[in-house]
Amino acid sequence: MTYDWRGEILFEPGSPEHLAEVERRFLSQAWFGQAPGGRPFSRLIPYDDLAGKDVLEIGCGTGVHAKLLAEARARLSAIDLTPTAVELTRRRLELADLHADVREADAESLPFPDACFDFVWSWGVIHHSERTERVLQEVARVLRPGGQLALMVYHRSSITFWVDYVLYRGVVRGGLRHESPDELANRWSDGVVARHYTRRGFAAALAPWFDDIETQVMGQIGEAIPLPRQARRLVAPLVPRRAQEAVLRRFGWFLYASALRRP
Repeated sequence: MTYDWRGEILFEPGSPEHLAEVERRFLSQAWFGQAPGGRPFSRLIPYDDLAGKDVLEIGCGTGVHAKLLAEARARLSAIDLTPTAVELTRRRLELADLHADVREADAESLPFPDACFDFVWSWGVIHHSERTERVLQEVARVLRPGGQLALMVYHRSSITFWVDYVLYRGVVRGGLRHESPDELANRWSDGVVARHYTRRGFAAALAPWFDDIETQVMGQIGEAIPLPRQARRLVAPLVPRRAQEAVLRRFGWFLYASALRRP
């Protein structure tokens, strides 16, 4: 979650300058997360309800969301599978004079007792698990009855899935001769495992433990025009921003879901 795929950030990893640039890049892509001028992710994270509440973040990455949650005065626990992410998140919180329990842990076996959290947040993480259904079961276990889950996974009915993986990798490059569309998406997406879900399919995955399930589709603005980088720079100014956003609300790569733990 450094948003530095081409090695363009020249600051030392973990330095204040490096962490600030990662945060800037990440939040600049999240147009869908808040109203113009609003607090980052305030459309998706119920900040006003989190003060004094027990909150868990699954997959803290470089700590951008952990900082937002801690600033809301939540009693925050954050986990990640990698020691690098744990170190970067701890460093980001330290620089902001914020506190949280940040530890290395596996979401398939959460190191917390039953019914100990009021809110669980995860952004683009659990679809990388070998057993995503096990993660959802663990989330249900640690949430208190009536507690809220909010998370993002990858959207199968997206431009990224059908253009990047199926059309380009599958048809143009011939991958469909050997692999299914889901296998291509898993192979060419980020991470060792990268599952993609439809809205209906993910709601069904949540249904054994959760009520009031709601889903939304969203995506980074660059997804709206599925062209190579240089061509996209030429074409994007010709397409109204509202039109691009409208496309992403239906065919974006991010599938966001919120739900309440069943009593």
